[in-house]
Amino acid sequence: MEKKYYKIEDVSIKTGLTKRAIRYYEDLNLISPKRTDSGYRLYTDEDIEKIQKIISLKDSLGFSLSEIKEALELDKNVKDILSGEVADAETIDNYAKLIEKQIELIEEKNKKLLMAKQKFEELLLNLSKLKQKSKEADTI
Repeated sequence: MEKKYYKIEDVSIKTGLTKRAIRYYEDLNLISPKRTDSGYRLYTDEDIEKIQKIISLKDSLGFSLSEIKEALELDKNVKDILSGEVADAETIDNYAKLIEKQIELIEEKNKKLLMAKQKFEELLLNLSKLKQKSKEADTI
């Protein structure tokens, strides 16, 4: 099956990012689009999926771009090993430790999100109580 390529304008529309943000992700080596002979960037569906994954990690989970870069590199390296790339036991152990650190980071971010959620739920409850008091005062 032939790969389909997209120009940066198309990727911008599909992802909701500005062209500047997409180029910035490339500058950080988060994505690596192909280049034509004249220097135009060409993106694949895989590039778009990767950008959407970056957006999700950044916006939904609060990962920094450097944390995202580490996670993407780790994911790629482990997939290479699992697909048959030769690796010694020490290398495998090192990657296992890095994955454990990623899990700890995600758990830490999850705790922070849960705390933020609890605070907003408390505020919502307090607003609801205030609204109820206001209604009661109007009926007196």
